[in-house]
Amino acid sequence: MVDWEGLLKEASKRVQTVASRHSDSEDQLRVVGVGASGDKTLVVDRDAESAAMEILLQAGDVRIVSEERGEVGSRRSRWTVLLDPIDGSANFERAIPFYCTSLAVTEGGRLSKTKHALVRNLVSGDVYYAEVGAGAEKNGKKITSSAVTELQNSVAAIDFSRAPRGVVERLVPLVVSVKRQLHFGANALELCLLAEGKVDLFVDLRGRMRVTDLAGGRVIAEEAGATLTTGGGKELDAALNLEERLDVLAAANAGLHARLLARLG
Repeated sequence: MVDWEGLLKEASKRVQTVASRHSDSEDQLRVVGVGASGDKTLVVDRDAESAAMEILLQAGDVRIVSEERGEVGSRRSRWTVLLDPIDGSANFERAIPFYCTSLAVTEGGRLSKTKHALVRNLVSGDVYYAEVGAGAEKNGKKITSSAVTELQNSVAAIDFSRAPRGVVERLVPLVVSVKRQLHFGANALELCLLAEGKVDLFVDLRGRMRVTDLAGGRVIAEEAGATLTTGGGKELDAALNLEERLDVLAAANAGLHARLLARLG
């Protein structure tokens, strides 16, 4: 029996050590290539991925899908780990203190088959963890999403960076309805803020999110009580590869999610 909670915590701890080592060095800005996801790879991305993989491969019958190397291991493996070593690399590059590592474990070939998830804030060291059916926790204490049900009372994390004009126009009715709109630049960590009730909505309609961006935060938010769907209100699911792209509507509870969908048309 694999101790996934222990492995994920140790892997994320190793990543934090790497991130801390690079944060004050000249390597912080050095690009070493382009990852499998198509994004540029910083030296910290490469080293963090290697540190995490060293631990995760101890599970044995495991395949890893990562932002940098892509797929490692057999698709016939029982377990698939989705890894984003540094979510918020652009923040790390500019020394903006909001970035994390995101991990999720699936038993099956779909995002909907995720069983365990962990997101570690690489600045504060806070650890968010969830196992499907067992609730979500932060640093070992149970967390729940907020009870806000009206858009005018909600704080919304909305990612529309480099969004096409049509997406921005679709978001206008929402932006003018909420109490406050913000975006920090690390989506997995923002979903954890949703899980613990610090924000009430998370919206990304750009159709760019990969399973590695989404998997960890999705389970943590849902286990905390949040409702997540695609932009059209359908089940949030995808194959476990870096090719598929998703959009996301997430709300602290089902009532708020219904109002979110209605406002976006």
